[in-house]
Amino acid sequence: MTNNLLIRMIWIAGIFLFLGLLLSAVERKRGSDSMGVKVKVMDSLSMHFVRKSDVKRTIERRFGHVLDGVQIGNLDTREVESILEKDPFIKDAEVFVDARNDINITVHQRKPLVRVIDNAGNNYYLDEEGEYLPMSANYTARVPVATGRITAYHQNYKENDKHILKNLLELMLRISEDEFLLSITEQIYVDGDKDFSIITKVGSYRIIIGKMDRLEEKLRNLKVFYTEGLPYGDWKKYSIINLKFKGQVVCTRRGI
Repeated sequence: MTNNLLIRMIWIAGIFLFLGLLLSAVERKRGSDSMGVKVKVMDSLSMHFVRKSDVKRTIERRFGHVLDGVQIGNLDTREVESILEKDPFIKDAEVFVDARNDINITVHQRKPLVRVIDNAGNNYYLDEEGEYLPMSANYTARVPVATGRITAYHQNYKENDKHILKNLLELMLRISEDEFLLSITEQIYVDGDKDFSIITKVGSYRIIIGKMDRLEEKLRNLKVFYTEGLPYGDWKKYSIINLKFKGQVVCTRRGI
């Protein structure tokens, strides 16, 4: 073996050794680098149930510290997501580590649909999926309020077609889909016969829906009545607009 060949082999072996040491150092660095934390709360302009400080506080309660400075190799992003999603106001959480080794947390808030005050005095929200949301010390949502003969919440209420809360959810989902209906709805009231009524924002008159049968027809008749059968300002004359009767809109004048 010539001296040139020996020197060349030594150089090649040295290069491979250097690359191996370099890769090993990079891996050790990746495993030991500490991270900053970036928190993003979606829909924060329209809702304030969850703040960035709440997210960090939830993590601190679970892990005993905030994630700033945590080693990458010790971080389980799915566990962090699971912990955050146990918050009743968080619908979904996404956690990932970016190229700078910062941990990024994005949380999506639940959107309340209606505030419920049941016949036992319990006070809470239902969101768009019918999930229970407690009242918040941070924020009070400006949504219609449901009162009257409303039975207590239980987790399986959506499995019972006759449960008041399921009917309430059905009505509120339909109202929320329609800009006009949502604009006039201040309150939903359930009477002793389990009939539903809308109390309006302007004029405080009552629109009787009744049961949930023919709901689409009733609401369609109401919109036609407003746009074609009710001259501007004449709603002030009425205390009740009744949609219960098939094919009819029956009005009761004030003082009758």
